[in-house]
Amino acid sequence: MSCFSEIALRNAARGFRVIPLRGKEAFLKGWPGLATTDAPQIEAWAAKFPDYNCGVAGGADVTILDSDRVSRLQELCGEHWAEWFHTYSVSSGRPDRAHFYFLTTPEVSEFGNRKHEEPGIRGNVFEIKGKGMQATAEGSTHPDTGGTYHITQDLPLIPFPLELLALLREMWQKSNPTGKREWNLPVHDGEGRDDFLISQAGKLRNAGASEAIIRAQLEEWNADPSIMADPKSDADLDRIARSAARYDVPEPEAKAFFGSSQPKPVTDWREHYHTHEETANAPKPDFLIDQFLQRQSIVGIAGFVAHKKSFIALNVSYALCSEEPLFGKFRVLRKPKRVLYLCPEMGLIGFSDRVRKIGLLPYVGDTFFFATLSLKDGVVRLPDLTPEEISEAVIIVDTAIRFVEGDENSSQDMKELANAAFALIRDGAESVIFLCHSNKSMTSSGELTLENAMRGSGELSAFLFSCWATRMQDPDNAYDTANLLKQVKSRDFESKPFEVTTSRETCRMTFVEGSEGAVVLGKTKKADADGQQETALAMMNANPQLSHAKMSNLLKDAGIERSPSWVGNKRAELRGTGVTVRHD
Repeated sequence: MSCFSEIALRNAARGFRVIPLRGKEAFLKGWPGLATTDAPQIEAWAAKFPDYNCGVAGGADVTILDSDRVSRLQELCGEHWAEWFHTYSVSSGRPDRAHFYFLTTPEVSEFGNRKHEEPGIRGNVFEIKGKGMQATAEGSTHPDTGGTYHITQDLPLIPFPLELLALLREMWQKSNPTGKREWNLPVHDGEGRDDFLISQAGKLRNAGASEAIIRAQLEEWNADPSIMADPKSDADLDRIARSAARYDVPEPEAKAFFGSSQPKPVTDWREHYHTHEETANAPKPDFLIDQFLQRQSIVGIAGFVAHKKSFIALNVSYALCSEEPLFGKFRVLRKPKRVLYLCPEMGLIGFSDRVRKIGLLPYVGDTFFFATLSLKDGVVRLPDLTPEEISEAVIIVDTAIRFVEGDENSSQDMKELANAAFALIRDGAESVIFLCHSNKSMTSSGELTLENAMRGSGELSAFLFSCWATRMQDPDNAYDTANLLKQVKSRDFESKPFEVTTSRETCRMTFVEGSEGAVVLGKTKKADADGQQETALAMMNANPQLSHAKMSNLLKDAGIERSPSWVGNKRAELRGTGVTVRHD
């Protein structure tokens, strides 16, 4: 068993800054700044973590080259191997693996923490570990094999060879011509699972996501076998989300959306308004899919995780491409030129399986186009769609939160998403469909409402033309239960709730005859359980000047228990805005 004190002091005496490890994980918050050679601090850690492993931090003093394929690295270095790797090195005892320690040079610091693996072959040829990275020190115990890390070359450290760095840079740039990491999905153990999740968590953090949102999204990816072949543990997901969230969000770049250029000087104030001619010639509201999807609309499909909102969107896609009735019920009245499905929440393998099952394969590359997490450059941002893509297209965004340049709970950030959506409509899109995450309360509620269907800032539900909420009637029997669909927001048309069933073999959904007016099954909660709603609404109408909190107190004084959130949401419904109010 490892003795942290002995191992850490021995490595610190070599000039290495050390840190306690849980297995191979540096678990102390802010550990890169805590790593030290200071004996009293090491002894203090040893008192708390006596049997822990020890890590050596990379940085301005030491750079560690970690290889899972030493023989391949040696082959690539050729006759220079002995010269370039005549330095201190450590191995865990596993075949063909080693850590090589070098004195840090400005050139290797500038190159940064990079890694390289060859296509189709598991294991990094090299991984450079500098600032912010660490390697398990000699004397530690490998958490999987139980083997001891031991010194294989007890030599003085040499500066990182410039010729070696040039070779590594050339290899890395050939496999990363854009400078971006390419992921082969699904990700397996040993193929950078941590790096993949850390990279994605960092992107969410840079977009302003909170630790809770990052953790929830990591859990979704981790549970998807098309993305993670070997799922990480809950503790690992906690660690990655916590690590990502503790860093400051970078200053946002200037955001540009279609139609957001500087306005022209106004010479006539009437230019602020639509003209008589525009109004007279505006077409009447019509449908792409009768009584389900309007033209020139921004629509929401909302549901809790794993409640088949993506299946619904794919069924909509199939109906629009094939012109077959949606769910065998709703007629396709107008076929768009193309359907664009943007899905940074799945990988190619899992999404393609659904595409094939549902019958969309013949349309791929013709009238159906999709983008997933597997693409080298990621899924295109809404402002980067070209006019040709947008024209007469239905654009499906799965899910909305992945396209928010900030925090889903920020009204300002959601307004930016609204600007992007309306710009797409102005530029000729037939419809924009946002898939939206619901609050968990939706699965335990006795009804589907706009409030429990839409998570985050109310700005999202405010700018939707209509919104369909869905939930499985029996979530424990995903393929044997019906999905309830209810229109929880409408402007120009109304539809009764109904149910659809899903085929396990084809992923096709079918309308359940006689299900119009269906309700949530197995629930007894009523929207007006105390029978006081009519009185409460009358009091609210009589006191429009009161804040939500004061109105809630006034109702309480009258013996009617209603929260400030309830007041805000009912006011939104009465005014037709559909805005959901959150009180944390």
